[in-house]
Amino acid sequence: MKIIPRVMKLVPTFLAGFFLFAFAGSSAYAQPVGDIISLVENHYGGVKTMTAQVVQKNFLRSMDKTQQFEGTLWIKKPGKLPIDYTNGQVILVDGKSALFYSRKSEQMIKKTFADVQQMNIPVAFLLGAAHIRDDFDVLQPDPKSPRFLELLPRKPGAAMKKLVLTADENGRITALTIFDRSGNTTEITLSEVNEGVVLDDKQFSFKAPKGTEVIEE
Repeated sequence: MKIIPRVMKLVPTFLAGFFLFAFAGSSAYAQPVGDIISLVENHYGGVKTMTAQVVQKNFLRSMDKTQQFEGTLWIKKPGKLPIDYTNGQVILVDGKSALFYSRKSEQMIKKTFADVQQMNIPVAFLLGAAHIRDDFDVLQPDPKSPRFLELLPRKPGAAMKKLVLTADENGRITALTIFDRSGNTTEITLSEVNEGVVLDDKQFSFKAPKGTEVIEE
């Protein structure tokens, strides 16, 4: 009979310890947004070269239509980024200009590299991912998914309304979704990512086939 009171006394202590552990674990799980930003920025601050496979889905609001593209991405800092799509489209950013080539239309559009955000090249965000806080206000909509972030451009008149990214536990971005001001969205998923690889500078040049119409803007 004397054992029962001792057990009863232990129960509240055990429960108190359990709840303390549970809340401590929950608090540790809900990483502050500042820590997540630092994790991503520190990761990309150390990435000089990168390759990845890309799946891109474009939702066009005016047509109520979603298009899907697949391609290969290369990055070499500072400012160099080509992406070669399997449908014959090529985008090349070299830090001075941006080229958009379409095999189907036999056209290449060349633009001055004035503002990546105005060019609607979602993957180009990766070139500046080490400086998120310089260009965006960052929200963490769900503390239970701390590495899911919403980025709001600080620059007035930016083409994108919002950028949503998902990062892994190392700060590597695995997905990007850009929402523009016309209601269109571009969703990018990255896989087979390799960082710190040796890349030839020839990879970052493109010569349009003979007969291609070149348009400079």
